[in-house]
This record gives sequence, C-alpha cells and structure tokens, in this order.
Amino acid sequence: MNNRRLIQLFLLVLAIFLSFRVVPMAGEWKASLATDIERLSDRREQLEQLLESRDEWRGRLEKLTSGELTVVAGSLPGGRPEVASARLQSLLRGYADEAGVEVSSLSLPEFEVVGDWRLLRQVVTMRGTEAAVLGFLERLESGNMLLRVVGFEMREDRPNLHGSVTVVGFAPLADEPKESTNE
Repeated sequence: MNNRRLIQLFLLVLAIFLSFRVVPMAGEWKASLATDIERLSDRREQLEQLLESRDEWRGRLEKLTSGELTVVAGSLPGGRPEVASARLQSLLRGYADEAGVEVSSLSLPEFEVVGDWRLLRQVVTMRGTEAAVLGFLERLESGNMLLRVVGFEMREDRPNLHGSVTVVGFAPLADEPKESTNE
C-alpha cells in the first residue's frame, strides 16, 4: 500500500507541475508561433506586392539609367580639371562667336567637388547687342552640353550691352588609379 500512496503522490506532483509549468510554457509557445506566422504572412504579402510591381521598378531603373546616360553625355569631359576647363572655355567662345558677342575676358574657372562630379564655374565678360547677348544665352541653355547661367549682370551702353555672365557645368570625377606596391 505504501507504493500506491507514492504513486498517487507522484501523480499529484506531476499534475501540479504540468498545470503550473508546462501548460503556461505551451501557451507562450503557441502565442510565439502565432506571432511568427503573422510576421511571415506580412512579409509574404510585401514580397508579393514587390513581385507584382517588378515591371514598374524595371521601368524606373531603365528611365534612371537613360537619364544618367543623358547627363553623362551632356557633361564636360572628365578626368583632370584642366581638360574640363579648356572644353568649357572653348564652348563659351564658340557660342559667343556664333551669336556675334565679343568676349573680353574669361575668368579662371572655380572648381567644386559635389559627389562624383566636379562643378565648374566660369565668369564671361562680354559686349554685344541685345539680340546677340540673348542669342548667346539661348545657345548656352539649349546646347548639347548641360551648361546653365547662374549669374547675369549687364549695363547698357548704346547700342551695346556690357557685362558678365556666370556659367556652370559639370564634369565627372575620374577614377583615381590605385597605387601598386612592389614587394
């Protein structure tokens, strides 16, 4: 009979243990599984939405790539700043000659690095008729190169205008060659 009481006591302790330890752990585990399932379901929905909009994103990428190629094609030659500066001055003189504007001076260009690009700022001092100056400005803004007028000062001296124009353009930075070590 002593064994029977021991078994009953053991079963009672087991029941208490199961009800206070194992059952709450099982409930927490079930709640954790439900949370994991919900999170995975949300993630699946997000991935399905991305999959559905794949063509839209491809179109955006192609548009950005095309825009980047357009910007690179319209930029001044990269590499050394002297090359970009010479090209900018050559363009400015060419546009001025086409428009009939007399360039009296070109300042030394100012350089500024912006991300992977070099910003060139050039001041052109010039003289010409109103129509010629407007033609020069039109050529600057509508040419193949991405040049923009950011400053404009003119004074009238019958029948011509005298003044200066500040023009900016961009050139890509060249990849700097990596130094090799001979060991």
